[in-house]
Amino acid sequence: MKLSISPLIAVLLLAGFVTAQQPNSYNASMQVNGVAGPPYPIAGVSLPRGLPQNVVISSLTPNAPFVLFGAAGLSPAGWPVLGGQLLDVDINVGGFILLDGIVNPTVFNTGPTGSFNSSVVLPATTPIGTQAAFQSLVADPTVPIYATTLTAASGVTVSQGLTVVPISSPNNGGALFSFSPYGMTFPYYSNTWTRMFVNTDGNVTFGSASGDFTPTPTEFRTQQPRIAPFWTDLDQAFFGAMITVTVDQSGLTPFPTLTVDWIEMAEWANAGGRHTFQLVMNMITGDIQINHDPFNGAMVYDQLMGISPGGNIIPAAGWPPQMNLSALPGTPYFGAVNEAFWEWYGLTNGTMPYYTAGINNPWDMTGTTTNFTAISAGVPNMAQYYGN
Repeated sequence: MKLSISPLIAVLLLAGFVTAQQPNSYNASMQVNGVAGPPYPIAGVSLPRGLPQNVVISSLTPNAPFVLFGAAGLSPAGWPVLGGQLLDVDINVGGFILLDGIVNPTVFNTGPTGSFNSSVVLPATTPIGTQAAFQSLVADPTVPIYATTLTAASGVTVSQGLTVVPISSPNNGGALFSFSPYGMTFPYYSNTWTRMFVNTDGNVTFGSASGDFTPTPTEFRTQQPRIAPFWTDLDQAFFGAMITVTVDQSGLTPFPTLTVDWIEMAEWANAGGRHTFQLVMNMITGDIQINHDPFNGAMVYDQLMGISPGGNIIPAAGWPPQMNLSALPGTPYFGAVNEAFWEWYGLTNGTMPYYTAGINNPWDMTGTTTNFTAISAGVPNMAQYYGN
């Protein structure tokens, strides 16, 4: 750690006296991703890769310049600076200056509120387990010779965060996505799955892929278990169209989640508009959320949205009628065991007879969020859902 590379930094060091294992103080504190101790030095702060990492440096003094310096790790006993006569720091020798508020006092200072707050995205390719340590020296510009204080040192470790996997599959086909590399499973109705198929035509299925681009209630009931945010005839072959699966194991959310995004998907042969929508899966509870972009309008073809156990599994009361998913009741609707929730948005002009036409039910889910909450998830014959 060569803090002496700036003469002004050396002046700051001469002005204060701090012992090793420095805690955050009333006039110099630092939080990394919300962790601020005690104990001190702070060890094991998680930096989930692919996500914003937040650093807050605070002081009672507004506009206080600071130096944020880092190293490969914490120093267990502290490291004496300037021969140990005046100052000890709690990170290892051989580090670097990350932010220098002395060189850039108008950029890196605590601002009018006495708090510098910044977030930077850690690249998703950063090796898991990479370690570093950071500590900040905060100056008080209101005194003739800057008085200085050290924050506590924070030791950080790069952890699994977001893993983004691009999905490519042939038109009217699906791509296998396995949960096993992430140590996860997904409870859905009466089964717990270790993998799924992400299908081009706006749905995911379990057990096998689906190339069916002509959705009907009968197929929804009899084919594979399916989650259908926007099941219709889509085409990934046109510019800008993209499908991704994002795995979030960051620990910053209550549960690990898996998100499927269909982005700027073209209609078959680029016949109409582009469509963007999202499926979010809670990998512990089995809860499901479907989000539609504010610009995701109706298709030129019919489309179907909902969840179904498939396999011609029908509740005791029979196959349920479709719901108006855009006007679900304010109180939860509790489904029967193995009950499907669905709405079919059919064609109104009858111009394409090989789609089932004549269902005058216009698409009205643009910009909506629909939640299906699992009850007794993963327990055989007890998986129920309600929508809200």
